Amino acid sequence: MARKNLFNIAEADTGRPPYEPPSCAEPTSPALPVDAPMPRRRQQYREGKRAVMFFLSDEVFSQMHVLLARQGRKKVQTLMEELVDDWFRRENAPRLIR
Repeated sequence: MARKNLFNIAEADTGRPPYEPPSCAEPTSPALPVDAPMPRRRQQYREGKRAVMFFLSDEVFSQMHVLLARQGRKKVQTLMEELVDDWFRRENAPRLIR
């Protein structure tokens, strides 16, 4: 079965003026140079924290989320903090401060 074409270029909205980028004569922000990247603000729950990343197989990932749902947990973040805290406890290292 052929898919229906949802967009017909002949029927496109031609009433709008074409896009024109802002002129270079007017700086967008006097505090930042034009080529400077925009400063990104971290989300509050990430303040003072560093990311740790690892990869799981699809099966392990799915099973983890099923168990989280059964336990009524909302975030993988909480599970990972508990796992690291348990690991610190087993290694007789100082525990996480929450």
